[in-house]
Amino acid sequence: MITLLKLGGSLITDKNKAHTAQTDVIKRLGDEIFSVWNRERFPLILGHGSGSFGHIPAKRYGTRNGVRTAAEWAGFAEVHAEATALNRIVTDILREAGLPVISFVPMDSVRTADGRVSAWDTAVILECIRQDLIPLIFGDTVFDSVRGGTILSTEDLFVHLCETLPEPPRILLAGLEAGVWADFPENTRLIPVIHAEGSDDDAAIKGSEFPDVTGGMQEKVNLMKELIRSGRAGSAEIFSGAGGSTLLQALNNKPAGTLIIN
Repeated sequence: MITLLKLGGSLITDKNKAHTAQTDVIKRLGDEIFSVWNRERFPLILGHGSGSFGHIPAKRYGTRNGVRTAAEWAGFAEVHAEATALNRIVTDILREAGLPVISFVPMDSVRTADGRVSAWDTAVILECIRQDLIPLIFGDTVFDSVRGGTILSTEDLFVHLCETLPEPPRILLAGLEAGVWADFPENTRLIPVIHAEGSDDDAAIKGSEFPDVTGGMQEKVNLMKELIRSGRAGSAEIFSGAGGSTLLQALNNKPAGTLIIN
């Protein structure tokens, strides 16, 4: 089974400080991924968020909602520059950890229509997997036939990948939160399992407390539930990658946070 693993922007950057990568965290995550991947060589696609790199200018210019004016196009370019700057850092650190990562820049190959992917040749990503390589994608600005330009999150890209992969993947979303809280922001009651068909805790799930133009926790959960309901994904798990052994647990199919299943 193919694994789609996202390293959240809140995890790999300091989202309270512009343009600030948590390089020590990225290195630790890379070492943990390598320890499992090198042993099992399972098919893996990595993704990462933009955190304090892309989200701050994206919020300033409203890029996700559309790009039309000269100032908005300048912002579009700025968001892309920030996203690719972080991607370069992540790529270099993961490769130093021993992972044969190849970065794919969404701007170069993805087109959208009103925020939904309309064209993306993913054959090269599948070829990477066949050759025992690890594709790396990330949230980025893209040209949009309706909005002019917009932003696609890593989850948006995962959604489209799920439609093109040969089998439903498992999706792992590593962030700062231990999982999905039923009482955010008090954070005293973690939801261990969410069923894609519905949950009594749905009304309690709230968005991110950080600037996040591509949606917070609630949108992530809804996207994952839809993928699982439709059979495009087998399962999803939301967990913290901030410390301990939770990433290793998730990669080894052990409970690590909130599991979303049918």
